[in-house]
Amino acid sequence: MPLSRFVVYEYDTIRKISTQAISLSISTSSDVFVPDTTFELLKKLVFSQNADAILSFSIYKGVEIIKLKNFVGLLQTADGSQFEILPKLSRQSHPTQARQGLLKMLRYSNLLAFRSISSAHLNQANLPLLEIFITVFIQETEQIVRQGLQKTYQTIENEHNFLKGKWLPSRQKPHRLETFFTASDEFKSDIVPNRLLKSCVMFLIPKSQHLPNQVRLRHLRFALEEVSTSSNIRLDFEKISQLDRRFDRYQKALQWAKVLLNQQSWATQGQHFTDSLLFPAERLFEQYVAQGFKKYLSDFEVFYQEDSLFLVNDHAGKRRFGLRPDLVVRKANLTIVLDIKWKWIEPQSSTYGIEQSDLYQLYAYGHKYAAESLYLLYPAHDGFQVPLPPFYFEENLSLIVFPFNISAPLSDEIEKIKTHFQQKTDSV
Repeated sequence: MPLSRFVVYEYDTIRKISTQAISLSISTSSDVFVPDTTFELLKKLVFSQNADAILSFSIYKGVEIIKLKNFVGLLQTADGSQFEILPKLSRQSHPTQARQGLLKMLRYSNLLAFRSISSAHLNQANLPLLEIFITVFIQETEQIVRQGLQKTYQTIENEHNFLKGKWLPSRQKPHRLETFFTASDEFKSDIVPNRLLKSCVMFLIPKSQHLPNQVRLRHLRFALEEVSTSSNIRLDFEKISQLDRRFDRYQKALQWAKVLLNQQSWATQGQHFTDSLLFPAERLFEQYVAQGFKKYLSDFEVFYQEDSLFLVNDHAGKRRFGLRPDLVVRKANLTIVLDIKWKWIEPQSSTYGIEQSDLYQLYAYGHKYAAESLYLLYPAHDGFQVPLPPFYFEENLSLIVFPFNISAPLSDEIEKIKTHFQQKTDSV
């Protein structure tokens, strides 16, 4: 069971609690103070392999600080302390709203397990993220138990003082003539898929701190009493990669077991992060928006990360430097190119927080795709609720910087953008 749970947000700063007094003059509302021992364990993670994308360490005015980057999810230290890293959706983020935003993005990601997150789970966003994940796994596994655990015939070889099944004289022990060494087929539920589910249940029992989940996990342990745990989880997941159709109903539960048993990760690889479940926020946001376009923009052709065009031809006429815009939307003679960025727009800033390199990239997209309009989509926040005034690369090539509200229904956000598209369609 974790010693402590900390709710933090991407780009927050973590400091030692022993420095709280001297940090008052330099700390901000995004600073989180943790026990010194926990800070030192995080510091070890910073300097471990592949950690630079998740955490950074520095010393500011003589005080050690650890800065979170744009990964969200769960990060656990060696002492069992758990950091729940949530997306920053507003200047005064609330954990429930931030969890809902993260869960919504996960539902539309290409991470198969998370597609079984339902609207009911979004309504449980007052719970810690791990407890919500555990709840989904429990529901999927309970459904299998209600339908009946899958069983198969297994050949069991053993000694008996009576003849059972096929006698194996070659295995007979000459000094034990009063017994028979036999092989017999038994119909058993102690098979690899059930072992993986049992292993996940046993793994989660000490981790859950939510009483309803604790009770349901214990019930599952009883239901799986005749099933042993996996002796090699990694190898067993490899074994079930080609299950037959009888196990189709197991797929969702096994996908969750793979996630929760840390056999599938989207952050970094290596022993230091085996107890963590982290996701790159930019990729989640990109996939969330792209899936929304595909689902709710049915009267347009939508292409995600189209890669048919190149920036230049070299001296030999060979195409070089492939272009891959996030979204290309077409209807009749209209072509619109969109890029999706997980960055914070500041309407009061002279550059709005837009990176110049992003504008160069969009300008290339606009010319190569002969686009009528370009869009930059950024997450909406309390200071960025309406599109910025249009920018113009050229007279006939405009750029719209558009806020995309994760907290709103996905269909509503796509409809807002479609209204902009429709204005272009009517003028073409």
